[in-house]
Amino acid sequence: MTLLDVANIHTAYDISEVLFGVSVRVEDGECVGLLGRNGVGKSTTMRSINGLTPPHSGTVKWKGKEVQGRPTYDIARLGIGFVPEDRRVFPELTVWENLDIARRSRGKADEWDEAKVYALFPELETFKERKGGYLSGGQQQMLTIARSLMGNPDILLLDEPSEGLAPLVVDKLKDQIASLKAAGLSIVLAEQNLNFVLDLSDRVYVLEKGEVKFEGRPDEIRADPDLIKRYLTV
Repeated sequence: MTLLDVANIHTAYDISEVLFGVSVRVEDGECVGLLGRNGVGKSTTMRSINGLTPPHSGTVKWKGKEVQGRPTYDIARLGIGFVPEDRRVFPELTVWENLDIARRSRGKADEWDEAKVYALFPELETFKERKGGYLSGGQQQMLTIARSLMGNPDILLLDEPSEGLAPLVVDKLKDQIASLKAAGLSIVLAEQNLNFVLDLSDRVYVLEKGEVKFEGRPDEIRADPDLIKRYLTV
């Protein structure tokens, strides 16, 4: 079943066009990677999906119904969770308060709550009374993901989750995202970290200058050094 079907979207900031006919598809339970250098349109693709920067043409279909142009809060309520690049935890609220404020039941049989979130991110339980502004970068990233899970999404859009984190923290985060995938959560993962994406994704889209230049399996990318050199190395 196709959960998310983004077809030929064009998105601009004022008069500056950023996306030129981007198409991305995500099946139920699939992890799809968006790869590319900084500034190629990965984050804008995410923002186009969740309504923060709506496309001016093309369609975004969620479970077969068009959602482009709807308010971001409305799209979130449909089951599309978003973890932004800049994390945006509430610095003056505790970990528990950050989680509680995002709590939303969607009538699922096995919904996310504090116990499930703490089982996935044990550090958050350890620091549940600590204010968000006093957490490390890695802990803030975990909290942002956990806060999105408290809304019980059907898909999670992760924008540059490994950026700025130490290698050991990145490895831990990759394992935690793999656990979400194994539990059946659909994921869109936008990243510059090549191995991070290839290790987690079922399929990958490579973007360059606002266009999709490649769609395929991670092993196809690993086997194509020319593609890596052309679109993915700095």
